[in-house]
Amino acid sequence: MDGVLNINKPSGMTSHDVVERVRRILRERRVGHTGTLDPMATGVLVLCVGKATRIAQYLEAGEKEYKAVMKLGVTTDTLDAEGRILETKSYPPPDRITINEAIQGFIGSIMQRPPAYSAVKVAGVPSYKLAREGKAEPLKPRQVTIFSIDISAFEDPLVNLLVRCSKGVYIRTLCSEIGTALGMGAHLAGLERTRSGHFRIDSALTLDQLQGMVIAGSAAKALTPIDDALLTFPSIPISEAETVRVLHGNQISCPTSLAEMGSDLVRLHSPSGTLLALARIVAGVLKPDLVFT
Repeated sequence: MDGVLNINKPSGMTSHDVVERVRRILRERRVGHTGTLDPMATGVLVLCVGKATRIAQYLEAGEKEYKAVMKLGVTTDTLDAEGRILETKSYPPPDRITINEAIQGFIGSIMQRPPAYSAVKVAGVPSYKLAREGKAEPLKPRQVTIFSIDISAFEDPLVNLLVRCSKGVYIRTLCSEIGTALGMGAHLAGLERTRSGHFRIDSALTLDQLQGMVIAGSAAKALTPIDDALLTFPSIPISEAETVRVLHGNQISCPTSLAEMGSDLVRLHSPSGTLLALARIVAGVLKPDLVFT
């Protein structure tokens, strides 16, 4: 069984918990996720099954969209509602214009420091384990991109945000930093991932729905084929002679038209339409990055 699953992760489960549950449901050990969600969070968790585990890194790189609830005036050690309260502040309620002005400083390419309570490893040890022991040190900031942040609702102290961003963004950190910019502190009170790449919440399956499809003998319908999962990458048909070269891992010439596509990765298809490889455009040639056959 090979393909990609779009699972609607429930609150209270870790991403690894979901992976283990899917392994049991499908009776398939080769299952992996393409970017974690915190236990509190819900929404789109893209899982790769069987041979599709080879494309996890490419799916993980896709844009993300979130619905977040930020609570003003309260800071916690985990930066979310599950943490220990560090401080509660009294403040004059801001208006939407003030909040929006603070938000603008976080749009674009920014440096963001992962939270101490995260899975980022320090000398091979997850940072959250060190944090629980009181041994955590500030993690190195990383460059991420936030494309847009919109306020969908506001009733003090709760601000509902719609965030579109690159991979690697911690919405917990974003809420905390917006709270700091406003001068009153804040934490993440709720989070739903509504999109990862081209996988959206409205087509995500619950674990119970997946279980039901397996019982009904229609589990294959839950899986997105590998080629379809990579639709964000342009498709290039190649000749029989080029197919032989690609299947041996050799580079082929790059059509001039590819320079205008704005993508550094493309899908290569044989004359019969079979997906052969993901190739990277490098110095005017196509170099296979991942060969499927």
